[in-house]
Amino acid sequence: MLTNIKIRKEITSDNFQKTNILDDCFGVNRLNRTVYMYRKSLPIKALSLISCFKKHPMKVVGTISFYRVFVEKTDCLLLGPLAVQKKYQGKGFGKKLIEIGLKKARSNNEKICFVSGEYSYYKEFGFDRIINKNLNISILGPLSFEDLLICELKDHAASLLKNNSKLLPLIN
Repeated sequence: MLTNIKIRKEITSDNFQKTNILDDCFGVNRLNRTVYMYRKSLPIKALSLISCFKKHPMKVVGTISFYRVFVEKTDCLLLGPLAVQKKYQGKGFGKKLIEIGLKKARSNNEKICFVSGEYSYYKEFGFDRIINKNLNISILGPLSFEDLLICELKDHAASLLKNNSKLLPLIN
């Protein structure tokens, strides 16, 4: 892992670089994926972060966003998209974004965060399969049940969720 990584808040002038990274990592059809049904509202500004090199803070290397979602009436977060320029993947830029993002979410008194992703990657950040929490949460579109993960940002927060409920987006 590199030691010269800087994490900063996203600014408007990052949009072009951020979009290029997302398109490169997920393809230009990424907006058709199920998780984008949950990203119709604006991302949470305080949790929209950029990773870069300390000496080049305006060159975007990675990006992370969090969106407001609900399970019944319980306020939750959805992490993503998370993306890092391909040539810098595996060097700590993404991990640092997740660590700082979740730390900020905890300090903002958020209770629960979901992510659609690989368990083998996200488990080190405290994410678990929803089935391991004895939850059955349905979603709006096709997504592997195994790929919906949950992180309790507050102890035992999953107990706030009703079983057999739906994950819903914030509607502006």
